[in-house]
Amino acid sequence: MFGKHAAYIIPSYTLTVLVIAGLLLWILATYRKRKNEIAALEAKGIKRGAGGEQ
Repeated sequence: MFGKHAAYIIPSYTLTVLVIAGLLLWILATYRKRKNEIAALEAKGIKRGAGGEQ
């Protein structure tokens, strides 16, 4: 399929897929963490948004 360049192409694609998967997992973990932090703050009565009203 890749011919004589397979020794370069396959590891490159594999590394790219692993990096992208790692970044997606990192983003999802951070999203969940921030979502939980916001829920905890709202449970304490702290509201989100501008305007300074709480």
